[in-house]
Amino acid sequence: MTSVADGGGSVFGMVTEPVWAVDADHLVCYANPAAATALGHGRPADLLGRDGRPATAAGEHPEPGELTGSVRGEGMLARLDGSLLPVEWTLTPWNGPEGGTALYVFRPLPVPLPAGGGAGEGNRPLGLLAHRQTERQRRYAMTLQHGVQERMVRALLGLSLARQELGTAPSGALDLLHDTARDLEEALAGVREVTDGLSPGALRVGGLSAALTALARRCPVPLGFSGMPAKRLPHLVEAHLYLLVVEAVERAVASGRAGRVEVSADIGTSAVVTVQDDGAPPVQAEDIAAMAALTERAATLGGTLTVTHAPHTGTTVTAVVPL
Repeated sequence: MTSVADGGGSVFGMVTEPVWAVDADHLVCYANPAAATALGHGRPADLLGRDGRPATAAGEHPEPGELTGSVRGEGMLARLDGSLLPVEWTLTPWNGPEGGTALYVFRPLPVPLPAGGGAGEGNRPLGLLAHRQTERQRRYAMTLQHGVQERMVRALLGLSLARQELGTAPSGALDLLHDTARDLEEALAGVREVTDGLSPGALRVGGLSAALTALARRCPVPLGFSGMPAKRLPHLVEAHLYLLVVEAVERAVASGRAGRVEVSADIGTSAVVTVQDDGAPPVQAEDIAAMAALTERAATLGGTLTVTHAPHTGTTVTAVVPL
């Protein structure tokens, strides 16, 4: 008899959100590496057999075998050190071979910001259009992550189990299942790319430092950063500063042909973010347009932008945003 782990291990491994499956008794029967990391465990197997229900105010969860559709809520998961991780969860029925199995997908929630703290969020007017656009992108990203992506993961799990159950089927049928699963995996990767483009999950959950760490991993040239804030900034400030850095890095690589980029931040009464590259000066028409867009983004937060270039050193873009 195949199990959730047999059929879904490789698929769950692709999912960046914490995920685990629970049996009819609500006990974890499979967990992915992201779940183990989020709760401070060294390996997913450490989570097996524990009660998979996040603690909620109501204290009740649907029975896995009685689910007819997805259910969502918010609650707490206990880390290994005893601290609590606030999460938004989705519980989805999974008709695996064991029967009565359900999948939990968790999204860690950011720690709430102190009341009254932070630039622009009620303290001074921001660019209204930019504000609305940022919030709209955030909602679109959430819809993709918790709607489209979750359904695609379920479909991949179904295809994976089907391939195992049809082990003696004609090779043509198995090839068709394999091709379908491959196409779905590629589509899932595309959805994840679009989601991160709209509102990166690392930014929503971990803030500016986490988002820039993820950016460095996929940057085509070495990208270093220093002085990133240890605490969360207001989410509008984080979103616009992150996009400002992304746009400055993209210009440096694409137009400036930079071989390395350094990003630094100095957080005090203002956020001073500097992007320095070793590439060519921003003198082309596309460079001028890019710098105008960066200036507008800084102005949206009530800040300023300066651009300097020194021969044999490169271009430095500095944004100063009051907090």
